[in-house]
Amino acid sequence: MLVPSHVPRMPIVAVLATAIAAALGGCGDDEQPVAQVRVLRLNPGTLVSKQPRRATSVRATLTSPGAHRLPPAMSVPQIGSVAAGATNNGRLINGLQLPGTGPDWVTYDPILHRIPNRDDRRWGTDRLLAYLLYVLRDYRLANAGAPPVVIGDLSRPFGGPFGSDFGGLGHVSHQNGLDVDVYYPRLDRTLQPPRAVAQVDRALAQDLVSRFVGAGAQHAFVGLRVGLAGPPGIVQAIAHHDDHVHVRIANWRR
Repeated sequence: MLVPSHVPRMPIVAVLATAIAAALGGCGDDEQPVAQVRVLRLNPGTLVSKQPRRATSVRATLTSPGAHRLPPAMSVPQIGSVAAGATNNGRLINGLQLPGTGPDWVTYDPILHRIPNRDDRRWGTDRLLAYLLYVLRDYRLANAGAPPVVIGDLSRPFGGPFGSDFGGLGHVSHQNGLDVDVYYPRLDRTLQPPRAVAQVDRALAQDLVSRFVGAGAQHAFVGLRVGLAGPPGIVQAIAHHDDHVHVRIANWRR
């Protein structure tokens, strides 16, 4: 059963009920759920999701200086997304697509070098998107005047391999909707990935990484030369991450 991306004149509760029923109950045939269930795109009018279980308190409020200039936050529907298998050998069932741009972010295509990222490179579980949007809003409220955060790849529409055949180095993980690449803020505030470590605003980058960790990231993979820190085992410095942090959340359904 396909859930259309655009649902005119249909109550959102009915749309969510259709999506959840498809995810949990199937369509009465022998197809696998991943072949039956399509997605519900994010919409500012959808239901508000719960905050991450380990979320820290926001260090700024809606009355903070500059906060009134931010557009309203987007909400994320809970549609029973399933992160099946492992991050390096899995699939995504009933995922959500992150919009190309939003009140606190833009997406960037690392292969075509343009905004926004292509549609089939920005899918995740409902929990990943709720977590991501929560942290991005927390970060921008606490850093008055900070530009939108630049987001890279998440997962493919149904998860699965996302290797070098999709361009560049590809991804070993990013297979079940629990991973997202977030580019470090630049000193010049340009909305594109930093091309060199010297272009990274390390103070803002550290603040952003720390907020992901504080909100419950399972892992935050950072570059070897950027000089970002955090709890050992959670914040890990690895190769090919000098321009972005690779954030992974735990599979809370397990």
